[in-house]
Amino acid sequence: MSAHGGTKLTTLTAVAPGVTSNMIWHNANAEVYSLLARPVVAPGLTASAEITTMSFVVHGNPQQRELHYAVKNTGTTTANIEVWAFWWDA
Repeated sequence: MSAHGGTKLTTLTAVAPGVTSNMIWHNANAEVYSLLARPVVAPGLTASAEITTMSFVVHGNPQQRELHYAVKNTGTTTANIEVWAFWWDA
């Protein structure tokens, strides 16, 4: 039976508006089927962010997987951005 769930991969800090950050999850141990970019800002401010690309790279065998993804601040406010992954065991 496969396990599934979600986990916070990282928090990008002080991402300026319009900036895209390219990230890698080394030794990824699960097949990710969805990523969520969640901006975190002070009360009263609004922000938005999105995942612009996502792909897996396998080096030699399934235990050496990397998840490559890019996160963009699509809002007009500098924000911390949490990246959440939703996955199932491979």
